[in-house]
Amino acid sequence: MPPLASKEKVLEENRRVHALENRHYLSRHPEQTNFFQKSILEKTLNAVCQTLKPEAKILDLGCGTGYLSLGFLSRGYCLTGLDLSQEMIAAFEDSLPVKLKPQAELIVGDVEEFLSQNQDEFEVVVLSAILHHLFDYEAVLRMICARLTSGQKLLVFFEPLKQDVQSPFRFALHRALSWLDEKLYRSEMKRRNIPVLDDEYHHSDYQRQFGGIDPNRVHTILKAEGLEIVKTEKYCARRFGIHAWLANRILRTQNTFNLLAMRP
Repeated sequence: MPPLASKEKVLEENRRVHALENRHYLSRHPEQTNFFQKSILEKTLNAVCQTLKPEAKILDLGCGTGYLSLGFLSRGYCLTGLDLSQEMIAAFEDSLPVKLKPQAELIVGDVEEFLSQNQDEFEVVVLSAILHHLFDYEAVLRMICARLTSGQKLLVFFEPLKQDVQSPFRFALHRALSWLDEKLYRSEMKRRNIPVLDDEYHHSDYQRQFGGIDPNRVHTILKAEGLEIVKTEKYCARRFGIHAWLANRILRTQNTFNLLAMRP
């Protein structure tokens, strides 16, 4: 395994890789927007928003091209979106419907710098598939917890977790389905002339080197900081919705998690 990177190297690699991703980000990551994942996204947003007041403000850290942010904006909330990548923010701005633009403030920046300098209050802080990109995700979680007051929420969304499939037979099927999913995905990317950026993610997806994010560790940190875990959802994300459906409904395997917590 290549030597572990420094914090500066991880930031540099995330800027570089997401500049390559830019407007094709969601095309390269259909596992975030297929019909199965859209269903999870809608249920999650409904659960988060059911007790929010119309004037609630949302902070989406790692907003990317805005697929999750749009869910809050379309429900009428004001949202601040932060992303390290200028290219991703530009793609978000260009795709944002005109009627939603007044509700959105989009910022290019590093999450730790933003949290240390910004003093605005937000009813919900969202971490959009960002923890596995961070050099020290535990420090970021603690920074967020420190600014949450009573009733405010934290949503961790679409993070990779270490797979744990007990049955050798189910694991073999899990791997076979994963292989088919990836094979068809690469074929589609080739047909659409979209590079898949092989070997570009090693340092940018930093926490994957350690097997992903352990939700039990996240629980421990949040509870130590005084937050209450409302719900943790584990499931299997796949490039294609039908494969995600098979993995979850038939194989019952898991590689991804969402988590909702709040300050009592």
